[in-house]
Amino acid sequence: GIFLDQRCNRRLVRETSKGLSVLNLFSYTCAFTVAAAVGGAARTTSVDASPAALERGRAGLEAAGVRLGPEHAFAAEDAFAWLARAASKNERFDLVILDPPSYSSTKRRRFVAESDYGELVTAALGVLAPGGRILASCNHRGMSRARLRRLAAEGARAAGRSLSQLKDLPDAPDFPAPPGHEPHMKSVLLTEGHRRK
Repeated sequence: GIFLDQRCNRRLVRETSKGLSVLNLFSYTCAFTVAAAVGGAARTTSVDASPAALERGRAGLEAAGVRLGPEHAFAAEDAFAWLARAASKNERFDLVILDPPSYSSTKRRRFVAESDYGELVTAALGVLAPGGRILASCNHRGMSRARLRRLAAEGARAAGRSLSQLKDLPDAPDFPAPPGHEPHMKSVLLTEGHRRK
């Protein structure tokens, strides 16, 4: 469950998470959570529909030398349902990681990245702290980088939140794109418009 084409993004998370609250949605085996915790995140929350995947995430944190406690929470739940409840409780995170599968289904809903990514960004912004960031990835050949940016921007508008930055992240050098095509993995970094004081 440690996808090599996310290596550069995990390094970015590790290097920029010190002291932050980090939410990892569709966390699977929690590789981004481990990177954040090793980088000194003040707290992490990992959400995935699979309890078995989250158990591997707990084991990964322990193997990385992270002491498990209340500052590292796990929720086996549909990501959209979790986000709605967290927003209603006014929970806020400095960094939200979105790395959903191209397609997924839970008892509550079906998710298709090409059509639903903007809605996911809108929901994630409901728990993003002022000035916070969202790392949004999509590993689907049918999703262009331009479309991912557009859906992210549309999601921000739907949430009534401004963005000070919407930045493409570099491609993994050891996963080159086929000639004449974009790489399958696309990632953008959104920064919410309010500046931290």
